[in-house]
Amino acid sequence: MGIASSLENYMLNAGVEYDLVHHKPSMTAQGAARNAHVKSDCVAKAVVLKDDQGFIMAVLPSTEKLSIDQVNKKTHRHLALSPEQEFCTLFNDCEVGAVPPIGNAYGMKVMMDQSLEGETDIYFEAGDHENLVHVTDWDFEILMRGAEVARICQH
Repeated sequence: MGIASSLENYMLNAGVEYDLVHHKPSMTAQGAARNAHVKSDCVAKAVVLKDDQGFIMAVLPSTEKLSIDQVNKKTHRHLALSPEQEFCTLFNDCEVGAVPPIGNAYGMKVMMDQSLEGETDIYFEAGDHENLVHVTDWDFEILMRGAEVARICQH
C-alpha cells in the first residue's frame, strides 16, 4: 500500500520532506522499528482516545505506555481508549492497526508526549504495516503544529 493518501497530501501541502522506509510486516510500532533497523524511541505511535466530546490522538514514543490519567488531567476530560472499530472509518485510507500519529491530517485534536521533542529523526506508521515515514525534527514539528505537548507517558 505505501503511504496513506490523507497523510501524503497533508505532508505535501505542509512542504514536509520525507523518506519511506520499507520493512518486513509488523503489527506494532516497536516491531516496525526493529524490522526497519531504527531506534524504537525515535518511532512515534498513535493512541486514539474517546469520550462524549469526541476523539483525541495521543502521540508518544513506541517504547512508552500512555498515562490516560495524565491526558485526562491535562485536558480536563474523561477519556478512555477507543476500540479500533469506533475510529477506523476516520482512517479509511489506512490498514487496521497502522494509524499514522499525524492527527492533523485527519482533523483530530492531538496531544504529544514531550520526550519526542528531543529526537532529531522521527519515524512513524505510513498507514500500512510495511512502511515507516522518516522526517527530521523540524518537519515533525510542522506536522504536529497545534498539538498540546506535555508529559503523558507512564513513569
